[in-house]
Amino acid sequence: MRSTLSKKQVYALADVNSMYASCEQVFNPKLRGKPIVVLSNNDGCIIAQSKEAKAILDIYMCRPWFELEKEAAKLGVIAMSSNYELYADMSNRFMDTLRQFSPRVEVYSIDESFLDMTGINKDLNVYGQTIKNTVKQWTGLPICVGFGHSKTLAKLANHCAKKQLIFNGVCDLTSITSIT
Repeated sequence: MRSTLSKKQVYALADVNSMYASCEQVFNPKLRGKPIVVLSNNDGCIIAQSKEAKAILDIYMCRPWFELEKEAAKLGVIAMSSNYELYADMSNRFMDTLRQFSPRVEVYSIDESFLDMTGINKDLNVYGQTIKNTVKQWTGLPICVGFGHSKTLAKLANHCAKKQLIFNGVCDLTSITSIT
């Protein structure tokens, strides 16, 4: 009986933090560190928000702007009309940058991609930091990276990387053998 070694699949999920708001901050440095929201077509609803806006407003996706406009103005929140051409261009730059790190990149959405990391023999925490730092340097976009043995676990790891400061934007769940 012949035994075969199988390599476990390893995926990374790279996700831009607050994509639309981050794009606005890249191209308008005066907005960096300020609370901003990005509004939908015709400026009807909030479709994105910077981390600074999230910290001071109780906002949920697609909330009508008129409901928060006065409170937001008092708090210094800056509202931006959406610029989909800019976001698409920045998304393409983001995806092109990710292709430097894996030959197999699956675009999941405008601000998220799965990278097949199977067979890449590197310390994933270090590699994730390299991916994160390179994307920041080449595009100006802040990202988080999560690693897992399935796309679902990579998505969970990315969520942990975003929410838990201890991970510094990169979370590797591939070393966990079981979750109970």
